[in-house]
Amino acid sequence: MSQQEVQVDLSKADDVSCDKCQGKLFQPVMMIKRLSPIVSPTGQEAIVPVAAFCCEQCSHINKEFEEAEISGV
Repeated sequence: MSQQEVQVDLSKADDVSCDKCQGKLFQPVMMIKRLSPIVSPTGQEAIVPVAAFCCEQCSHINKEFEEAEISGV
């Protein structure tokens, strides 16, 4: 099965900026979440790494990045 190439015009996309300082450059970071035994699939406490993006200028993590990554787990 062949994949079709999708062309996207990024000039029509909106820039995302930091909610705190309005910076437009972000870097990947790793957040660590502690999962309670009550909700853990194994019934034991778990430590879960979650990828996110923080502002390169002030290190703030926009709420939309934090919520998007966690909901994908």
